Amino acid sequence: MIDETMITVNGEVYWLCYYEPYINKYLLMDISKDRSILRCYYFIKRLRRLYGNRYTICTDGADHYYHQTCRWLRIKHDVYDQEDKNVM
Repeated sequence: MIDETMITVNGEVYWLCYYEPYINKYLLMDISKDRSILRCYYFIKRLRRLYGNRYTICTDGADHYYHQTCRWLRIKHDVYDQEDKNVM
């Protein structure tokens, strides 16, 4: 499951993206000032390099970045339901 949140550090806005499946630990975190499709691409590409592409990327469906990126990288993408949103 991939989720992102906006955080403020010293008055500046950053985006925190993280990946956490149901194993109760973070496998990869990324903090950046921008929120773009290229940043999403490099984040998921690093996930694929670390863990392979046999996994399905699950997101909340908030934006189209993840869906398009998974198509580019040929990784399965799924949108998780409301119950799983509460887990994140």
